[in-house]
Amino acid sequence: MLIIMAKKHQEWLRDVYDRQRNTVFPDTAFNEGRFWRNLFEGRQRLSGIQTAGILVLAVWVLILVVGFSIEDKGGSFWETILIAFVRWFLAIGLIAGFLMVFGLARRLERRRTMKLKTRAGRHSTNTSKHSNR
Repeated sequence: MLIIMAKKHQEWLRDVYDRQRNTVFPDTAFNEGRFWRNLFEGRQRLSGIQTAGILVLAVWVLILVVGFSIEDKGGSFWETILIAFVRWFLAIGLIAGFLMVFGLARRLERRRTMKLKTRAGRHSTNTSKHSNR
């Protein structure tokens, strides 16, 4: 029992160390991905102040995006906002389309790899029988 607890403690320490290592690209991307995944999955309930902070951040980003997107060409205010949203919708739709294509390609590659592994397991070429002398 003591050995199992020590092993779990070592694993926990290694996990904490890996999460703190945030200086090179793969580590930063992994940690940020973990942050957003935990936020969207809702494993841990957010407090009221955390929820308010995320809402303030989202509103600020939306205002910033709209502010940078609006061009003053003499049209009505709502027309310029509509044009800005259409542009952003098209840009995000294009990115989402590429992500879906890459995800599909990844899924097909995984399926192909699994088929190759199962075929290799069924048709093993190692038929020699060695005896221990």
